[in-house]
Amino acid sequence: MRHHASRWVFSAVMALTTLMASPAMASARETKIEWKSVDVPAGEGQARRARTLRGLLASAAKKADFGKARSVALSARVVEFTSSTRGDVHRVSCTVVGRVVGGPTARSRISFGGRPGERQALEKQVLTMVANGVVGRLAAIVRDREAARDREAARAREAAREQEDAREQEDAREQEDARD
Repeated sequence: MRHHASRWVFSAVMALTTLMASPAMASARETKIEWKSVDVPAGEGQARRARTLRGLLASAAKKADFGKARSVALSARVVEFTSSTRGDVHRVSCTVVGRVVGGPTARSRISFGGRPGERQALEKQVLTMVANGVVGRLAAIVRDREAARDREAARAREAAREQEDAREQEDAREQEDARD
């Protein structure tokens, strides 16, 4: 029963992650994503895990919608990664903190269990889910920042228009006063 529940939870998480990460693939292709750093703590399998995570982050970034941004610099750091067997269950937990360079951070954490014989598959599964989650959150941050910049630019254009209108009205009054 527990095995069926974990499969259902995994399916639900993957479906939600897919929906969050790929709403507009067309605009995602226009955005150049640069991963400044991908840090994985030292330990057994660190090089393999870092290589896997880099690939998964790049793949997730290709699917994510970063909005109107042309270029985005990101970084990611694995804060926690545990992979342990207790009884007949192997549990993998991972926390990744991503950052828009020069901006805010996003954190993604997941803990997932399965058969001890499937340790490597479980580790990749967890890294995939956490990479999709953090990239989806970073994409939302970038879209929000772009929307805020657009709103600010619109406010500045409106203020400039109002100043120009006020100058034109003042000039018209001065010309009318000069005629009188």
